[in-house]
Amino acid sequence: MPIDRAETLKKAEKALRQGRLDIAIAEYLHVVEDQPRDWNMANTLGDLYVRAGQPDKAAGQYVRIAEHFAKEGFYPKAAALYKKILKVRPDDETALLQLAEVSARLGLLADAKSQLGTVIKQRQTRGDMKGANELVVRLGALDPGDFDARLTAARVMAEMGKGVDAAARFRQIADELRERGREEEATNALREAVRLNPEDVEGRSLLARDRLARNDVDGAREFLDADSAGRDPELMVALAEVELRGERDDNARDILKRLLEKDKSKSDAIANLGWTFVNERPMTAFMCIEMVVDSRAAERDYASAAAMLQEYVARASTQVPALLKLVELCVDGGLESTMYDAQAQLCDAYLAGGQSAEARVIAEDLVAREPWERGHIERFRQALVMQKVSDPDSIIAERLSGQSPFLATDHFAPLDLNEPPAEQPSASSSQATDATSQTAARRGAGSRNTAPSSEETEVDLTGVFASTPAPSLTDVFKSKTGPDSDDPGEQLKLARTYLDTGMPEEAIGALEAASRSPRHRFDAASALARLYAQRGDFGKAVEWFERAAEAPAPTTDAGRALLYDLGVALEAAGEIARALAVFVELQADADRYRDVHARIGRLSRVQTGG
Repeated sequence: MPIDRAETLKKAEKALRQGRLDIAIAEYLHVVEDQPRDWNMANTLGDLYVRAGQPDKAAGQYVRIAEHFAKEGFYPKAAALYKKILKVRPDDETALLQLAEVSARLGLLADAKSQLGTVIKQRQTRGDMKGANELVVRLGALDPGDFDARLTAARVMAEMGKGVDAAARFRQIADELRERGREEEATNALREAVRLNPEDVEGRSLLARDRLARNDVDGAREFLDADSAGRDPELMVALAEVELRGERDDNARDILKRLLEKDKSKSDAIANLGWTFVNERPMTAFMCIEMVVDSRAAERDYASAAAMLQEYVARASTQVPALLKLVELCVDGGLESTMYDAQAQLCDAYLAGGQSAEARVIAEDLVAREPWERGHIERFRQALVMQKVSDPDSIIAERLSGQSPFLATDHFAPLDLNEPPAEQPSASSSQATDATSQTAARRGAGSRNTAPSSEETEVDLTGVFASTPAPSLTDVFKSKTGPDSDDPGEQLKLARTYLDTGMPEEAIGALEAASRSPRHRFDAASALARLYAQRGDFGKAVEWFERAAEAPAPTTDAGRALLYDLGVALEAAGEIARALAVFVELQADADRYRDVHARIGRLSRVQTGG
């Protein structure tokens, strides 16, 4: 039954003035019970309970009002009510916890921490460790910037048996500390995360790298093993680095081999690992680089593999195994220009290491192919001196004159420009004598070096006729007027001698005379073509290549080389369509011959304007 609110409040007022608190409380209680959401009356009733020494009843009224204000978002009013409760009941945990929650919502983090800390101590005092730990965890989530509280909370979670959750918290803390540049603290937090969660592969890798950065190999190994690393490429790289730093190269090789089998995209990471050792332990670096090179070569990416080896030998120039590997790779991949440079470096390495026999073989090959290169001749001389040859210059002169021919081979396009014997020419002679003329044609067509002009230095095509006996100059000039002066074979000999003595113009006449003979046309015309190509006269070079093509080639390789050089000369002369046709024909005959594929692709784009 509704009460008469005005009359009830009047009675309560009279009772208060008479000092009769019990009657006043009873009257206010009637009002509050009649209108429970009359918060002012409830607050007044609570105050009367305080005056009457009834703190529990007072707290009951205050709690009800505070909960309403908190629910409605009136946090300052709610905080005031909770503080009134704590005045009458200082140890009221519920009020403290609720006040901490409200303080946090108001951004009063210091107050919230203090209030939670009070409850934690109370629980610890009465032996409620579980309850205290729960609040420690809650305190750790209160302020993201309080890393000490967050770390303490994570440790407590681990003690409570919540290892996975604790590990996640440590991991997050570690990441945030690292972002703030607090590396040492971040590493400690990450260590705790990995200890609690050994499956944290990334965390273990980071810790291992941190230890490695401090040259703490044993410390790094604490976080890595073959089983765990075997499941993740990043860890495999890190474990390999641990093994390498511990000078356990065989273990590292096995790990990196498994890694490449699992994920070839990690080849760059393996190469980078190798580069870290290139100065300190070049052979260790080479082990890593070689694995990547072999992987790329298996995919026929010869250019990339060679580039990596070139970078390695540039940093460790005397490493013979790497240079041997580079030469081998160039031969397999048809990387002609790169191979010549690699051979020169390998020869230098042999000379530096006192391996005169090996150096001499390579030097002779280089001189036979590029006799105009002074560096090659000097390498040859050094090898001879190292072998204690009595008169090195005489041997060099004999080789260059053709009296004692080189036994060099051109791995890319062996030719035979010697005077053909009556029987089938031998393969060894074909390979030995052609290297120089082919190089001359390459240089005329814009290859890696610029051919010397006749005005600047002598044209040397001695290798073209290396097996032909070298007559003296006196014999040469006698033969011009003798009965055999028109003999094509003699004209070939005469041309060789002219070239030896720096008389290319006279050599041209002799070669033209020799080319009139069907038997000698291929050799003489192809030599003339390459001589013109060397001089940059590609129009005449094309003309003579075509004349040579009219005659049967002594070997299949010689015919292919002639066709290739004709295509190069046509391209240099600007005859793109004809050059493309020649290379297409060569491709049909020998699909992977030298760089024909690349040339066809380039010329096709040029022809179509692409």
